[in-house]
Formats: sequence, C-alpha cells, structure tokens
Amino acid sequence: MKVIVGLGNPGREYENTRHNAGFRLIDLLATAYGAELKSSKSMQCDYVKVLKPEEIVLVKPMTYMNLSGQAVRAVLDWFKIKPGPTVLLVVHDDVALELGRLRLQSARGAGGQHGVESIIEHLSGSKDFDRLKIGVGPDPGGAVRGNYLLSRFREEERPVFENVLEDSTKAVKVWLKSGVGEAANRFNSIDRGLVLRPKPPAPPMAPEPPKPPRADESPEKTDDKADDKTDDDPGGKADS
Repeated sequence: MKVIVGLGNPGREYENTRHNAGFRLIDLLATAYGAELKSSKSMQCDYVKVLKPEEIVLVKPMTYMNLSGQAVRAVLDWFKIKPGPTVLLVVHDDVALELGRLRLQSARGAGGQHGVESIIEHLSGSKDFDRLKIGVGPDPGGAVRGNYLLSRFREEERPVFENVLEDSTKAVKVWLKSGVGEAANRFNSIDRGLVLRPKPPAPPMAPEPPKPPRADESPEKTDDKADDKTDDDPGGKADS
C-alpha cells in the first residue's frame, strides 16, 4: 500500500491559494480514481483508500500546514505502513521553484517548507520518503513571502497552474508504476511557465564581412606606357 499526502491549509479562505497546491492535486487524483475523500477526526485528515490501479491512500492533513506530520504519522500507524521511497509521496508547493515547473526528488531536507519539517519530525527525523514539489514562485523573499504564499493566482497564471497540475497527475501515475527516478526524468525538465516570462533580448548581430569579388570581375586596368614626350622635347627635332 502506498500513501500520497498533499499539503495545505483547511478552510475556505485558503482555497486555491499557492500554499494549497498539494490539496488541489489530491482532489484531482481522487476525482481521477472515482473516489471521495472523507473526514477522520482521529487521524486529523481527509482521506480515501483507493483499491485500483493498486492500493493507495490519498491524504489531506487538516492540522494546518505546520502540523502536517501529526496527520501523516496517524495515517501510517492506522494502516500499518512503513514509510520509505516508493511508499510515501508528499506533494507540496515550492516558492523557490518557478510557476510552471515541478520537481520530483527523494530523501531530501525540508528546504524551509514547514509542512515537510513537521513530517520529518514525526518520522523520527527520517527523510526517507519521496516528494513532488509544485512551483509557485518566483519567491518575493523577506517579509512578504508569507502573504504571497497565501495569495491566489493571478488571472494570467491560472492556466499555467492548471497545466502543471495535469502534469503532476501524470507524474504521480509514473511514480506509482516506476518510482521517483523515472518520474523525475520525464517531468522535472518541463516548464509550462515560459509564456509568463519575458523573452531574453536577441544577441547583437555581427557586421557582415565584405563580399569577395565575383569571378567575372577583374581589377581596373592602368596604362603601363610611359609618356615618351617631355616638356624639353615638345615633339620637334633638336637644332643642329
């Protein structure tokens, strides 16, 4: 049995925000599998167990982002699942990754993502699980980062985000079948956000080299004959 956890914050005020990218993907996966999430107070999450194409548990922690590890630990214990690569996939937003990109990786640090920090903490410090990061950047940095993550996508960004979610759904299916390495090889290089970024200026054009003379052209001819006449000999005979 495998577990796919999408991170986010519960509540209508957080719906469709950048920070809830993980929630959105879980909802799409549930729809794709014809399943409906149900609430569990004891596990502090919304979840559903899918039996086909294989046994999968889809999870949305309802603890708020920073306490996501509590729900993940409860789900693993309830279903008696030992976490590890190819078993646990955590899906979350990544502000350091440009909107339009996704990245699959395994056994990495939290990178400042508080939900992932909480999961690592509740796995006794283990990073031995897979991640699917959905880009929501560029990172504005500093004190405005929090408000940026809790903001909704601009109108021109929404189609890009929906395309990335579609790619993410496909990437999850590859992960289920072939593991994180194959999924990363197929999807980590895709960039759906190029339409949002200005094109780099074209390099300056080099000056054209001078054209060589054509074969039918020849240098200008000059008169090689020297003038036999001089000022002292205007053409008459010399006096005898």
